[in-house]
Amino acid sequence: MEYIIFGNEQTKVYFGKEKGFLEKIEYKSRSIDLHSKLWSVQTKEGELGIADMTRFRYETYDGVIELFWENDIAKVGVTVKNGGDGKFRWRINADLFGGEVVRRVKFPILQGMNFDTENYLLITWQNGRILRNPVDTFLCKGLEVPFWVGYGTHAYKNEYPAAMSFQYGAFYGQDYGYYFVTEDPDVYIKTFEYEYNKEMHAMDLTIVNYPENMGKTTSYCMPYDFVLKMYEGDWQTATNYYRDWAIGQKWCKKKLSEKKLPEKLVKTDLWRINHTNYEFGTDTQAYFDSSVKLRDELDCNLALHWYGWNMGVHDKDYPEYVSDEMKAKGWMEELTNWNKKFDDEGIVKIPYHNARLWEKKTKTWETMNVEASVIKDETGNFPDEPWMPWMGYELKPMCPATALWQNRVADLCREYCTEVGFDGVYLDQIASYNATLCFDETHPHPAGGGTWWNDTYHSMLGHVRDIVGEESIVTTESCCETYVDVFDLFLVLDTCFQYTAFNGMANGNAISVPLFNLIYGDYALAYGSICKFSDRPDRFEYNLVRNTIWGFIPSIEGVDTDELANGAEYLKITKRVVDFYKENKDLFLYGRLAEIPQYTCSKTMELDWDASHEGKNRFTYTKSFPTISAARWESAAGEQYLFAYNYSDDAQTMELDGKMYEVEAKSFAKIAL
Repeated sequence: MEYIIFGNEQTKVYFGKEKGFLEKIEYKSRSIDLHSKLWSVQTKEGELGIADMTRFRYETYDGVIELFWENDIAKVGVTVKNGGDGKFRWRINADLFGGEVVRRVKFPILQGMNFDTENYLLITWQNGRILRNPVDTFLCKGLEVPFWVGYGTHAYKNEYPAAMSFQYGAFYGQDYGYYFVTEDPDVYIKTFEYEYNKEMHAMDLTIVNYPENMGKTTSYCMPYDFVLKMYEGDWQTATNYYRDWAIGQKWCKKKLSEKKLPEKLVKTDLWRINHTNYEFGTDTQAYFDSSVKLRDELDCNLALHWYGWNMGVHDKDYPEYVSDEMKAKGWMEELTNWNKKFDDEGIVKIPYHNARLWEKKTKTWETMNVEASVIKDETGNFPDEPWMPWMGYELKPMCPATALWQNRVADLCREYCTEVGFDGVYLDQIASYNATLCFDETHPHPAGGGTWWNDTYHSMLGHVRDIVGEESIVTTESCCETYVDVFDLFLVLDTCFQYTAFNGMANGNAISVPLFNLIYGDYALAYGSICKFSDRPDRFEYNLVRNTIWGFIPSIEGVDTDELANGAEYLKITKRVVDFYKENKDLFLYGRLAEIPQYTCSKTMELDWDASHEGKNRFTYTKSFPTISAARWESAAGEQYLFAYNYSDDAQTMELDGKMYEVEAKSFAKIAL
C-alpha cells in the first residue's frame, strides 16, 4: 500500500493514498497498525464515511496536512497540524448538499488500539478510574454498563461535561501510550466512546460531536482541537499534560489562595454525610445528639451534609421537598429552631437539594406548566429518568436553560437555605450527570449540541450565589471541571475500593485515581467518599487515610447512634486523621496534591474488597498494598512535602528517590523535601 506520511522525527501518521484511511502510526522505532476510518457523519438518511466518498485528495504545507473527501452530497475536510511538541492537532469540517442535514459527527475514530503487554486505560469518570487490560477484562466481555457509571455493551460511553469530569484520556502499555484530549475551552457537549473491536481484538476510541441545531444545519465546523500525542509514561504523565492546559481555562481564574472562601468551610475539620443512611437524617433529635457527641469525641469543627432534613421520602416529590402536611404541622418553624441549636453548638449544616429533576406527580406539575420546561429528545418526547423508576416515581429531567427551572432552583435556595438558617446548599447532580441534548425549540438554546448546558448552569449558579451570599457554602455532586469557578467544593463518593462500580464490571481490575485533586487541587476543594463505621476497621482506615492524603477534606458516612456508641476503634482512626488535617490545614486548603510517588516499602499488607455488577454476581478480591501510603504535596509558595501514613503496628520504612524515611506505627508523617 502507498502511504501519505506526515509528522516529525518522533511520531508519524500514515494515511492510505487511495482513500485516506488512517492506516498506522509510527512512534520512534515502533510501527502501530490501526486501519481507522477516521470519521463519519450521521445524516437524515443514514451515515457517511470514507468508503462512501468518490473523490479524495490532500495538500501539505508548513507542518499541516489537509485531507479532502467528496461525493455528490458531501464535502468533508480534516486538518492535522504538527505542533512540534509531539502533539498532533486535528479538526474536521463537513458540508452537505441536496437537502441532507448534519445530525452527529464522529471524529476522530481511532480503531485497533491495543498492546501485546500489560496495559491500562484511564477513564475520566468522576475522580478517575484506571482499567487494567481493558480489552480483555472489560470490553470484550459484553457487559451492559449500569447507567450510574455510563452506558454501552462491549463499550464504555459517557458525556462531557459532567459525567465525564475531564476531556482527556490515556491508553498506555509498558513502552508507549496514547494521550488524547479535546482542548475545548468553551465546553461543547460531546461523547467519549471506548468500544470493543472484535475483528482486531482491540479498542476503538470515538468522540461524538453534536452540532448546534442538529438535524437542521447543513454544515459542521469543529470549534476545538482534538489533540493526540504518543508518549512514554503512565496516567500521571498524561494528567500532567492535561493540567498544563486545564489551569489556563476560564474556570481557573483564581487559585484557592486568591479566592474568598466561606469562613465556615475554612474552619471545618470533618464532614459527616448520611448518603447511605437517609432515614437517620429524619430522626432530628438523634441526628443532633450524635453530631454533638461526634464533635466532642474528635475535638473538631463538624459540618453535616444532611439528607432527610425535609422529613420526606428521598427522591420523591422533587422539587417540593417539604410536603404541605409537614408545613401544616409547623416543620419549617421547627427546622429553623433545630438549625439554631446546631448553630449554638458550632456545627455547620448543608441540606440536600436536587438541581435537575421534577416529579410529574407533584401538584405543581400542572399548575406551573412544568412540561414546557422539561428536556425533549429528537422525537419531542421526554427522556426517561433512570433513577428509581421501581419506586413509582416519575422524575423528569429539567432543561437548565429555561427560566422556570432557573428560578425554581433559586427560590428553593432562598426558601430552605437562607430563611430557615442553613449554612449553604448542596445542589445534587450538576457536576455528575450527563449533559443531555434538548430539542425543544421554545427553549432559549440551540437545538441539540453547543455550549448551552454549561453556560446556563453557570447562569443559574451565579443567581444562587447572589441569593445565598459569599459566606454560604455551595457544593455539588462529583467533580466536573467546568464548575470549578462556581462551587466552593465537590462531593466525590466513589473513590473507595469496595464501592467502585467499575470493579464489578472489570472483575477487580479497576482502581481509583485522584485526577481532580492532581489537576485542580490548588483551585478547588473536594470532600466525601463512603467511609463507614459499619465497614471493617482495616478497610475504613485505608480508605479514610488515603482519601485524606489525596486531598479530600476528611469525611465519614452515616455513624448512627449505635455505631457511635460502639465505634471506639473507628473514632480513634478518625481522630488521628482529623488531627493531621487540622495541623496541616493551610497546606490542604491552599496547596495541592502534586504526585502519587513511586516508592518501595519495607512491608506490604493485603486487604479484601467486595464488588458486584449491578448488585449481582458479588465477589471478593484481594489487593496488596504497601504498609505506608504516601503522596507528594506542594504548598501555595512552592514548597515540597511528603505526606505519609503507616498502617502497621510497628515502625516502617519507605524508600523514595534513593532516600529512606521512617514512619512511626499508626501515625502520619509530614516530611519536607
